[in-house]
Amino acid sequence: MPRTRPRRPRRVFISVTTVPAAAFASVAAVEGRWRESGLSALQLAVNLVGIVVAAALVLLVARRSRRRRDAGRALSSG
Repeated sequence: MPRTRPRRPRRVFISVTTVPAAAFASVAAVEGRWRESGLSALQLAVNLVGIVVAAALVLLVARRSRRRRDAGRALSSG
């Protein structure tokens, strides 16, 4: 039976990797610590790229496994 709700660890992973970097970049910018703010913004960008790459790989693997599973299935006659 397929799951209808997303699992919690995905949400936690995204929060753990993005919120601290974004928050520290903001606080450092408000305090005028531009170098630290820039480095935190860079860390945020790296985290977001990692999330997007991981999601794309998961979708590619899922598509490939679905094609393999459906390859031997007969088409309907109707």
